[in-house]
Amino acid sequence: MNTSRTGSTAPPPRRSGRRLAGALLAGAVLLGAAGCGSPEAASGSGERKAGSPAGTTARTALAGLMKPVDSLPKPGPPVDTRAAAGKTVFYVPIALKVGHFPLVQKNLTTAFERVGVRLHSCDGQGTPSGISACLDQAVAQKPAAVITDYVPYELVPTTFEKVRASGIPVYVAGTAAPEGVRQSAAFAFGDPDAHGFTIMDGLADAVIADSDGAARVLFLKVMDSASTRRAADRAVEHFRKACPDCRVAVKEVGLSTMKDVPSLVSSALLTDPSITHVVPEYDTYLSAVVTGLQSVGRTRDVKIATTGATLATVQQLKSDDRLLAVVGVNPPYLGWTMADATLRMLAGEQPPATYPVLARAFTKDTVDGLALNPKDEASGRWFGDPAAYQDIFTGLWGARRPRRPHRSNSSGSPSPSGGSRPCAT
Repeated sequence: MNTSRTGSTAPPPRRSGRRLAGALLAGAVLLGAAGCGSPEAASGSGERKAGSPAGTTARTALAGLMKPVDSLPKPGPPVDTRAAAGKTVFYVPIALKVGHFPLVQKNLTTAFERVGVRLHSCDGQGTPSGISACLDQAVAQKPAAVITDYVPYELVPTTFEKVRASGIPVYVAGTAAPEGVRQSAAFAFGDPDAHGFTIMDGLADAVIADSDGAARVLFLKVMDSASTRRAADRAVEHFRKACPDCRVAVKEVGLSTMKDVPSLVSSALLTDPSITHVVPEYDTYLSAVVTGLQSVGRTRDVKIATTGATLATVQQLKSDDRLLAVVGVNPPYLGWTMADATLRMLAGEQPPATYPVLARAFTKDTVDGLALNPKDEASGRWFGDPAAYQDIFTGLWGARRPRRPHRSNSSGSPSPSGGSRPCAT
């Protein structure tokens, strides 16, 4: 596979805290969905391909990723959660109302209810000052533990250290530990690479399958964080290994240059009319890519694949012939893994370094079998039966039946008795 790259290959310049926080919102772990399919039906175009070795292998791999997940391995041994009952855990996502974070919050609340733990959510508002205000409030209110979500340690290191010094256990979800930072039962990280690499492999396989191993790809690599760069590199490497006859041109993009993406795409297509697929790393860039295609009249012959699979993106997949596949992870499941990690920390245990991956690929061949509505998006049913993981976790926690003292109402708003609620920052 031939690859070409534009933009500097040197390390990206140091970003201010505010720019880094804003950029990370574009690369957050996102929602995906799919249904069942045979290897022959795994091509996003719905056509059966001739069967090149690369195309056949990709269709087989993609078909496996399209299947609902009905079972998962246990992430660890049982944990004693009795001492956690009645305690409160703070949840501080980088931005509470953005992307998949409301789905994570809802499922964290449900999971903690099983063992009588309250969830108190605080909106980081996408800024270092907002995140620091939430963490400072945690220090003042002394919850049993704090969960941050997609907040890199490097963004607010002083505030993280303040929480650690207070003796409150901290689980840093959605980001890898920086070099030199030791993990323990009181300070642990949830590395996103296992999920990120899986969806990038699926993204590449969707394009290889659709082209029968002959794609000419424009790949948009998101440079906004270390995790987005690692994930993009994984996708390009998968193309290189799995598709020797594919050609991939890499363009570097970021949230701060979002306005330039349409012209970047149109320029690339004018320079190389042989491009068959444009692949933005995340669906955050989908609208900008479509605008670029429209500006050069290539909306009919160039296809798109991406990751994320929010409700809006999956609905677009159903109606837009340009979009051939979306691959994503299950935010409700992520909420349950965060609950498990936190409960283990409260029991004095270091949580697992990684949890089993729950990802799905979604193509036009499977969209008709899904209920595309907010309720099913929030439940995680697009990925299979939620009981596949809920029963595992509640069994490990010794809480097979839900407890109800802090249940949220049907609109997702906090009930008067407590539960999850935003805090002032």
